[in-house]
Amino acid sequence: MTDTDRRRRRRLLLVLALLATVSGLVVLIALDRLDEGRASVIAAFLGVAAAAAAWEATGRASDTAEESRRTAEIMARIERDRWLSELTPQFEFTLTKEGDTAAKLLVHLAGPDALGHLDSVTIRIGDDDYDHTPTQQQLGYTNPNGPSPEEIAAHIWGPFRLRPRIDEADEHGRELTFTNLHVGRGRPLALDRTMPGPWMEGRTYDSWQRDYEGHPLRLRFICRRGEETWQFARTVDNPDWRPARP
Repeated sequence: MTDTDRRRRRRLLLVLALLATVSGLVVLIALDRLDEGRASVIAAFLGVAAAAAAWEATGRASDTAEESRRTAEIMARIERDRWLSELTPQFEFTLTKEGDTAAKLLVHLAGPDALGHLDSVTIRIGDDDYDHTPTQQQLGYTNPNGPSPEEIAAHIWGPFRLRPRIDEADEHGRELTFTNLHVGRGRPLALDRTMPGPWMEGRTYDSWQRDYEGHPLRLRFICRRGEETWQFARTVDNPDWRPARP
């Protein structure tokens, strides 16, 4: 029953009680001099009033039970959210350069201890915050020599990508999923420095990486254990992309 229905019912009860009261008073006045009928009229009036009061009491008890049920649901949801928050996976990251264009990222599940393990971990490389759709496409025009929306979405707009088709990564180096990771254990992931897209005429590897100098590696996590799911974002510092000087 909605709050509107409950208000309507209460207004109806008040109207009935008022009508019963007025009717009783009218009858009492009319029979003021007829003692033999007064007792029966009073009894009838009291019966109507008692019935209305009982109906109102039943409605209030029903409302109280419904409110108690909703309060219990809200409290249970708050407690579950708190419990899930306390079990949010805690990761530590170590990024190590391997030559000039590659790196290794160690993803270590550090806690919390009560979590125990994760059934699966999905890691997705995030892009920067800019809209890279060409101006012509934004205006509704198609450039046959330009990138398609699919190419733009597949390209990694950041300093690193997962090494494609290695460690279960997809063909674009955007995302991978691994399973059965226990607290206190980690997983090394192969990374490659990103390159400019093939449609970016005049762009070189150096100019591309210079654009992302100091820009962190962005990671999006989806972690699952049984029916529980956690989603959150993390960043990893981007080491200097330039070769070490002798």
